[in-house]
Amino acid sequence: MFKGIIALFTSGLIFHPMILGGIISAVIVSFNWENEEIYAILRTSYLYIGIFALALAYTFIFAKVYKEGGEEVNQFATFIRTLGNTVKFTLAFLLTFSFMMMISF
Repeated sequence: MFKGIIALFTSGLIFHPMILGGIISAVIVSFNWENEEIYAILRTSYLYIGIFALALAYTFIFAKVYKEGGEEVNQFATFIRTLGNTVKFTLAFLLTFSFMMMISF
């Protein structure tokens, strides 16, 4: 277990802004909300639309993908990166929340 956690820090994966945001969000939510409220929010589509909007803003501001010449943005590749960032944030949020629920018992 400790080897896996050390690997997250040494690879730098945990310092990706979308993953770090998902972890911090899950910790804050788990400390401030009741479990029933969290489960109700997780069932709505507004949470996932908000996560997608956050990932879209982050990607188009900080993580654009450019075409070979470096002059023009590759919009399709940037959109695919947005989907990846959405998945990263969502998985980090859900897995951190699950971990917080596991250690709370």
